[in-house]
Amino acid sequence: MATKVRNNDVINESYREIRTYLSINDDIKTILVTSAEMNEGKTTTVTNLANCFGELEDTKVILVDCDFKKRGVSRKLGIGNPFGVSDVVFGQRELDECIQKVGDIDVLPSGGLPNNTSMLLNSKIMKELILELRERYDYVFIDSPPICRLNDACIIAQYADGTVIVNASKGIDTKVAKLTLSKLQKVGANVIGVVLNKFQSEQYNYYNYYSYYGYGSGNNKAKKFNLLNIVKRKR
Repeated sequence: MATKVRNNDVINESYREIRTYLSINDDIKTILVTSAEMNEGKTTTVTNLANCFGELEDTKVILVDCDFKKRGVSRKLGIGNPFGVSDVVFGQRELDECIQKVGDIDVLPSGGLPNNTSMLLNSKIMKELILELRERYDYVFIDSPPICRLNDACIIAQYADGTVIVNASKGIDTKVAKLTLSKLQKVGANVIGVVLNKFQSEQYNYYNYYSYYGYGSGNNKAKKFNLLNIVKRKR
């Protein structure tokens, strides 16, 4: 008789498998995680991925919240948001004053809400900040607003090493998903994969939540990587 596995164990294993695919390329150090629309699970995904990478020995990870209006990372982790990205960029605080230690990872909250997020993200200082973090850490994970809501993700994608899109299964229109990918490709983003979130398999006795689609270099067709650790099949 097969051992019953809790859903959390299955989900955690799925994140570890995503980690395996993302860590294949040593040049991918700054990773933007975004989505097409709200409530697709991008903040949950980027937070869990950062924590998953933080489990690795001698691996320094920082999670950066660039979703200035929602501030989802701070809420997800249950930490304060006194100072962060905007305060560093505007010269109001030093970087080390804003970084918080949460478990195995460092977190840079969003900070105060700027009047113009596009101007902040396009600034030379913001790009230099990400470069500095890239030098200081093994991996930099960045959360951003949904692409169909704001242009912020498309700006960050231009100077991030790679971009991961989170799509909610049966929660997003196919045309919207394709539009999201098209917008990123138009700005030259390196789309390295798509996480299919909230996926419920009818073929197995428990729910599987995550699948991953990776993109080969110069190949617009997605290659599906099965990240669902199937333990108990229906008899």
